[in-house]
Amino acid sequence: DADTLRRGRGQVGADGSRRATERAPAAYQTPEARTLARDLARKSVVLLKNEGDTLPLSPSLARIAVLGPCAHDPRVLQGDYHYPAHLEMIYRSAANQGETILPRPDEVAFEPGPYFPPTVTPLDGIRATAPGAEILYARGCGILSEDDSGIAEAVTAAREADVAIVFVGGRSGLVDGCTSGEFRDAAHLSLTGLQSRLVEEVARTGTPTIVALINGRAFALPDLVAGVPAVLECWIPGEEGGQAVADILFGLVAPSGRLPVTLPRHVGQVPLYYNRKWSTSDVIGFRPDYSDEAATPLFPFGHGLSYTQFVYEDFQLGAATLAPDETIDLSVVVRNVGACAADEVVQLYASDPIASVTRPVAQLVGFARVPLEPGEKRRVRFGLDPSQLAFFDRSMSFVVEPGEIQLRIGASSEDIRAEGSIHIEGETRHLNQKEIRPTSVTIEGA
Repeated sequence: DADTLRRGRGQVGADGSRRATERAPAAYQTPEARTLARDLARKSVVLLKNEGDTLPLSPSLARIAVLGPCAHDPRVLQGDYHYPAHLEMIYRSAANQGETILPRPDEVAFEPGPYFPPTVTPLDGIRATAPGAEILYARGCGILSEDDSGIAEAVTAAREADVAIVFVGGRSGLVDGCTSGEFRDAAHLSLTGLQSRLVEEVARTGTPTIVALINGRAFALPDLVAGVPAVLECWIPGEEGGQAVADILFGLVAPSGRLPVTLPRHVGQVPLYYNRKWSTSDVIGFRPDYSDEAATPLFPFGHGLSYTQFVYEDFQLGAATLAPDETIDLSVVVRNVGACAADEVVQLYASDPIASVTRPVAQLVGFARVPLEPGEKRRVRFGLDPSQLAFFDRSMSFVVEPGEIQLRIGASSEDIRAEGSIHIEGETRHLNQKEIRPTSVTIEGA
């Protein structure tokens, strides 16, 4: 009821104590927390495409068009489990009873309200990072709406600018008006509403166009990716997300995020994942395409570009044969051969091609984020515990079996830079799942 809602908003203390809104600043929204939020958002952004080194942007740009329904809406920077998203369910219930408490997530820009954290939108971040540039902002369209009355304004802004950055995606939440989250399933993996049309018309102006995706679920966007030179996957970047994205756009930091999912070309490919089981196609070395589409993903698991280049060299593998309880040691040297400092995410994959049950063609068993200055090289050492290779056999026992294990190190599940194999000897080892041990990582100077 209304009285309960008011107490929940901190207006009334049930026991007469100091209001929660007065106590919260000591624990929340501290400078340290904001700094952490910005750092995490920076590290999560994935550069999917960067044709012709469109990014990073020059700080000397005179005019920048910042466009799209996700460019200046703080609500879309938060997920479906943050506090206001849950309150939206209460707002909707209260609205149905004739009481209006806070705005609902409609197709107008969200007005934050008292429980929404201070949030830096992408428009805010770009303005702060490029203070000398004229910023031309236009929303263009909504996330779900079919109203195209704002697209012309966005196209005009793009035509007058040196570069156009279009922020499109979705809204995570639990009620109508949201496109991902609990109870918000989707039949298609394309952008909703008129967002694809907005991107197409902006790109058609000839102005270099960058697309930044703000979203809580995977999209399949082959036409969009093909039509623009640069694409950023920003996920749901949080309260400092707008500044973090601006940091990436203008090269204050290099992007270092990697895809934790496989992005398909079309919804018809789903389910599509890197750690699929071996098939006849893998054995004979031929994987046919669909009759009307490529069978490969648009972007593979682990993919992510940088503003620099890395080379992998001097791969070393420890003992060629081991017992089922001995650690597998391997290492590689990673060198930054580009002109800017950046993190490389070195990924270790394993596969068991011959086992008592069919195993995945690849399995991520370790990774390391390696910061490197230009010209710097470092050795990354992995200590792979055999428990990472355990699986349930035909009798449903959790085991590590003897046999060949193939090991690959690379920059993604499909960008393998070094590989080798070892042989586990001895008897089958039976484990409890609680005995699984993580892969150890050591980063050394080289």
